[in-house]
Amino acid sequence: MRTEQDVIRYLSDYSDFEKAVYVATFRIPYGKVSTYQKIARKIGEPDAMRAVANTLHNNPLYPIVPCWRVVRSDGGFGGEAKAAAERRERVENEGVPTADGKVLMTDDIVV
Repeated sequence: MRTEQDVIRYLSDYSDFEKAVYVATFRIPYGKVSTYQKIARKIGEPDAMRAVANTLHNNPLYPIVPCWRVVRSDGGFGGEAKAAAERRERVENEGVPTADGKVLMTDDIVV
């Protein structure tokens, strides 16, 4: 399962909202990040940042859908400390710059 169509087929029993969140997240390139707010806007639900976060917390396609590439608007990694540290380490390994535990939110990094 490596294409967007594969992801959509796998998610056939999920809600339209969940499918949209997972597909938008699947599209985030290696070495880039997005925010919960940007994902919400991309799927036409601009006020659904928390719902996006909750959906990604239950990601059935990890690691194919790279939920670790979605961060808070301030570049922080929400959630439990251990999980946040693992996500931070993962994006750092992809070359995403961080400082003080947050992604350095620049136009060339955030999609």
